[in-house]
Amino acid sequence: MPTRSSRLFWTLQLLGWTGYGTALLVPWLGRYPLSAMWWNKLVIAASGLATSSLLRLLYRRVLREGVGAVSIAGVALGASISGAFTWNVVAAAILQQPLQHQSILLGALGRTLPLFDGLLYHTLVLSTWSLLYLWARHYWALMEERERSLRAESLAREARLAALRYQIGPHFLFNALNAISTLVVTDRKADANAMIARLADLLRVSLQPPENGMIALRTELDIVRSYVEIERVRFADRLDVVIDADDRAMDATVPAMILQPLVENAVRHVVALRDEPTCVTVAAGVVDDTLVLVVEDDGRGTATGPSGFGVGLANTRARLAEAYGAAHRFTVGASDGGGFRVEIAIPARRTSAVLPDRRALEPQPA
Repeated sequence: MPTRSSRLFWTLQLLGWTGYGTALLVPWLGRYPLSAMWWNKLVIAASGLATSSLLRLLYRRVLREGVGAVSIAGVALGASISGAFTWNVVAAAILQQPLQHQSILLGALGRTLPLFDGLLYHTLVLSTWSLLYLWARHYWALMEERERSLRAESLAREARLAALRYQIGPHFLFNALNAISTLVVTDRKADANAMIARLADLLRVSLQPPENGMIALRTELDIVRSYVEIERVRFADRLDVVIDADDRAMDATVPAMILQPLVENAVRHVVALRDEPTCVTVAAGVVDDTLVLVVEDDGRGTATGPSGFGVGLANTRARLAEAYGAAHRFTVGASDGGGFRVEIAIPARRTSAVLPDRRALEPQPA
């Protein structure tokens, strides 16, 4: 099914070349029979439409995102010259006569070199078309990126509001409060106060709206640490979490609450079901311009296991798709050690607009 951008292109393409053919016809009205001139200009305009459509296919295949301006200009110029030659030859063959445009570029010399004159003229036309097309393509890409950013921000807001229900669900809150109660009963008041502070910090970050739904990786890892400290009260030595993050990755931005649900899945569906110790590894590193995040356990987890595990992965997958489109990778499956592994690869973006906010994890006055 044609996309909105494809429909817009063909609408403008047909209107533009219709206008071009009309502009070629108007100066000849009254000087030659309309039927003869109509056929002549129709062939020229239709040949130009076909040639420019082929240029579009070329640009879409060759000019990928990130190509420099010099490369774009070189490809466009070379394609315009080649397209002009094809246009000139095809139209001349159909009309069975060389194309001349009143020698507007070469003067008297153009009358002796009609093919070269037509080549220069059509190169100018296709160069202008290429300039307009590439500008429109760039503008449309910016608009799509803006729309994707708005959708990602909306999805992030919805995810924050649903955090207590899906990511830090009633089951987790019940266990956390029960653990706090146990600490109080056993007169471990200092531990109880520390756990209450961590729980409050985690809830505050879950509902605090970060800018554009993005936070620094170091802040996301602080959220994971707060969550793990709460769960360690329940599982003690059965839960071991190792965070291995490259210093170069710490200032990279990630969607808020993107790692904590993955760690919670490992705790709920692996640690809670095993009597022996379980190690959950959270790793982060930068490879070229890509931020790679890994959450892996050494148990026997499965993405199709208990209810809710697949929902957490589906939610993460949807958020990444909205935030990064095709510029991300999200893979899940068995790890080499027999456990479960989730790997996320996203562009390594750093911006001063999203700074690590450690105040979000510090106790706040009532």
